[in-house]
Amino acid sequence: MLNFSIVIILSLILISKNFILLNEETLILLCFVTFCWLSFNKLKDSFQADFENQRNEIETKFLESFGFIVNSVSMNLKWQKLFPIVITNFCLLEKQFVTLSSGMINQLPSLQNRDVREAYLKKLSFTKRLEQQTSKLVSLVLVKKIEKITFLKYFYATKIKISIFQCNYKIALREYIETI
Repeated sequence: MLNFSIVIILSLILISKNFILLNEETLILLCFVTFCWLSFNKLKDSFQADFENQRNEIETKFLESFGFIVNSVSMNLKWQKLFPIVITNFCLLEKQFVTLSSGMINQLPSLQNRDVREAYLKKLSFTKRLEQQTSKLVSLVLVKKIEKITFLKYFYATKIKISIFQCNYKIALREYIETI
């Protein structure tokens, strides 16, 4: 190692002979070199321990990755031995898929027709029930209206004694007698 006093004496001689100029840049450079030299001398043990730890970690990671690559290559070789069997299985699977698809395509119109037929049958049965309910409702409404009309006609003919209603009553009675 260099003696610190020799460096100081040498730098003073160079400054006095104007080989080294003392300005801000030179002083900053001198401070930086001094800082680096002191930090290296004082912290080299901790840096060495840190670098040693990093080296050990890198070595273990490298060994693990090497083991992983070896396992991957062995699995790859194993798959390459099985690969021809897999290709034939995929070819058979492709043929089965093609036959299944063509069969489904051929059956698709009949399936659609059946679905449409079922939907229309449901709609027609609903319409039929709706018509039946509507006819019952209309007949009930007509019966109620006729009942009210006959009640009112009877009321006008018997209680109010309007001649027009009595005449209608007699005409209706004659028509009934004629039909009998």
